[in-house]
Amino acid sequence: MFKLTQILTLVIASLVLIGCATIPQTPVEGVLTIVPVKPTSVPPLSPTPLPPSPTPEPLPTISLPETDQVIFTIPNTQPWSGREGDSRPDWKGWGAETFAVSPDGTFWIADTAVYPNRLLQYSPQGELLQEISLQDIVAYAYDLLATPQGVWVLDVSADQPKVVLVGSDGELLNSVAIPAALMSQDGMFVSNGAFGLLAGEDGTLLLATINGYYEMVGASGEIIARPLEALSFAEHTYQEGSYDPATNRNTVILDGVPLESAADFSFETPFLGFNPDGSFALAGVVQAPDGAGDNQVKYFDAAGILLGSARQPTQNFYKTWNHHLAFGPDGAVYQLLSEPDHSVQILRLGFVDSLPLRVEPPLTPVPLTPYAPLSPAEQATTAEQEARDALIEFFADLNAGNFAAAAPHFGGQIEGFACQPSTSESQDACWAQLCEVLWCLPVAEITTVQQVSADEFIFDTTFMHPNGARFEIGACCGGDPASSPPIWQFAYPVKIIDGVWKVMRPPEFTP
Repeated sequence: MFKLTQILTLVIASLVLIGCATIPQTPVEGVLTIVPVKPTSVPPLSPTPLPPSPTPEPLPTISLPETDQVIFTIPNTQPWSGREGDSRPDWKGWGAETFAVSPDGTFWIADTAVYPNRLLQYSPQGELLQEISLQDIVAYAYDLLATPQGVWVLDVSADQPKVVLVGSDGELLNSVAIPAALMSQDGMFVSNGAFGLLAGEDGTLLLATINGYYEMVGASGEIIARPLEALSFAEHTYQEGSYDPATNRNTVILDGVPLESAADFSFETPFLGFNPDGSFALAGVVQAPDGAGDNQVKYFDAAGILLGSARQPTQNFYKTWNHHLAFGPDGAVYQLLSEPDHSVQILRLGFVDSLPLRVEPPLTPVPLTPYAPLSPAEQATTAEQEARDALIEFFADLNAGNFAAAAPHFGGQIEGFACQPSTSESQDACWAQLCEVLWCLPVAEITTVQQVSADEFIFDTTFMHPNGARFEIGACCGGDPASSPPIWQFAYPVKIIDGVWKVMRPPEFTP
């Protein structure tokens, strides 16, 4: 008979063998009986299914067209008379300083050839959606950036240079003064020292200046004016390198390494724009073997690999800082062209793997409309004819050097500093001096006549240039030729004084 301690040892061993299951026990006097129990079936655990990790949306693929495409044309068909005093026709967008493409695909043009400046918004189909006057908002719209909130306008012509945000309804939403230090170099203020607007990756407003790039307005609208060591997009950095006199070009630094994908390309600041995948576009010049500049746009991926090159069509009005180019939300590069017939085109540039050398066609002389000097009437029978003949003979004599004959037929005023003959000098000597600086040209055409009184007429007069074409005066002293088209019809009054018909206005002067 087992001892009790031996029985307990067997029980403990059995418990170990069956995996420590709970065993019901029935006590019997002096005996411990083991009753086998069928193990409870436990269903296997099923892990809770986890939702699949969200697949990041692929970055949009930039698809560059291979050929230039005209998006739309603005036809400005109103003629220009060339007559003094006539207002410039309402040529929308012709000679505009800059333009921008909105995130919604519409186009904003800073129409700066009219005063006050205005913003023109066009649909991609060329429909004029709205016209916003910038009167009392900016002096001159130098650059634009279209955002979902409105249009940022750079104004460096105001007494205090600034950037302003204009809402789609023309309301002034924000105005940020540009510190003078941003536009100064070596202690000297540079009037166009701030020249370009860009959108930062997080919705900030960036300003390109002669001292580099600045973050002007933060994503929340706070004014910062913080200098940027580099531009950051898609986890890449972009910087402008210094000018290299050995290669005669400016360089770009991508992620700290100079960009070498286009060794013959001289980059012109600022950057045109960046895409979400880090690709970007630059405008610049490739020097042709003959030394002529070939204006191009080059597109690069985030690794600095050249994706394609586009040639910029020739501009009728040259705009500095690439203001005639715009970077679209689709990654395309657009150009604003003002044509000689006053029409305006929005062009999407086409990119190819390589561009052939630009071959300039031989210059074909523009045929000139021949003009000939007018002759006086054989016999003047009316006061108008007499006054007309006096005008024609006065300028014919000046042009031929017959100053003694011309002098008695002038009744106007000459500035004292222009000719101060001494008592021994004659009037004809004075006119000889004047015609060295004034346009003493023969009359080629009289277009209209206005009788002011019985003894005064005003003749709209066209003169013949020495090259045989009509004489024209364009925009003066660096003025915008789009806002001041050429004048070729000049109003000349002729008045009878002491029985003699006299011309009351001196010949034309140009600086």
